Amino acid sequence: MIAALGLLIATLVVGFGAPRYLSVTVAPGLHPRLALAAWTASMTLVLGALIAVPVSLMTKPGRTTFGAAHVCLQQLREDGTLPWLPAVEVATTAALGGLVLFVAVTVARRLRTRRTSEAKLLLEVNRLADSRTAHRGFPVLWVDADEPVCYSVGGAAPTIIASGHIRRLPTAERAAVLDHEAAHLHGRHHALVGLAEATAAALPFIPLFARAPDAVRTLVEFSADNRAAHSNGAGTVGAALLTVHEFAAGTPYAAPVAGLALSGDAVAARLCWLSACPDRGRRRWAAADYPLAVTVAVVPVVVSIASALTAAAIVCLRLSS
Repeated sequence: MIAALGLLIATLVVGFGAPRYLSVTVAPGLHPRLALAAWTASMTLVLGALIAVPVSLMTKPGRTTFGAAHVCLQQLREDGTLPWLPAVEVATTAALGGLVLFVAVTVARRLRTRRTSEAKLLLEVNRLADSRTAHRGFPVLWVDADEPVCYSVGGAAPTIIASGHIRRLPTAERAAVLDHEAAHLHGRHHALVGLAEATAAALPFIPLFARAPDAVRTLVEFSADNRAAHSNGAGTVGAALLTVHEFAAGTPYAAPVAGLALSGDAVAARLCWLSACPDRGRRRWAAADYPLAVTVAVVPVVVSIASALTAAAIVCLRLSS
């Protein structure tokens, strides 16, 4: 019970508080993968804690891990001080067990639907493509379209899809745009966005998951821009963004603008991040991004569990005295 209480408190603290403290990792000049990894790690920890709570209630690991506190709690249960405790344990186990099952089913269905949609889209575009090339090891399907199109599709056959507008860009800018999409595929950004959307559908009442889709979509764009800038220069990537934005602004089609994250605000934000893209000297510390992200995600969990366990032990000892 004590271990389950600590995990439950950690779930609430991270699930409801993470969007606030994770904001410190989102700033131009910091590599966007830091924020992306911290957000993803926090979501993973909350999901893991949700699974661990009913498991710990059934297996009672506190018998050995928290010996004195567990003995104290057991005595309070036996002498009738906490007569409602068994009922609370059963109800909590049933409720969270049902929630975990619901989340698993919802996420599985959403991901299956997404994979099916990606496969259908690729099949249709393959039929319409007027030529095929390759870029960074990924196939590129060129389509004849009135509006500017350049996006990537993940899944079993990761592919880049682009219109003639992209082909007419200067060589350097065209390479930057295609590198951006290749970065999405290399980083498995589509899978991250899909998981964020699926968990948000399953747990919309938890702010961490409710805000995850927008946060992850934004961060993967920044991350892909950053990777493209490393190969082509931030100025070239920025110029390509502005050129394609002008293409989009000159067409009556709204959907491609949204799909390319080319609204005025989105372009301004991406240019801001590009202008602060870390230089080669600062990139020496890039290896610290992932450990730092894990630390940002784990520390609140550890502090929450430790605080809950300490408080439970103090209350238990006072009640038994």
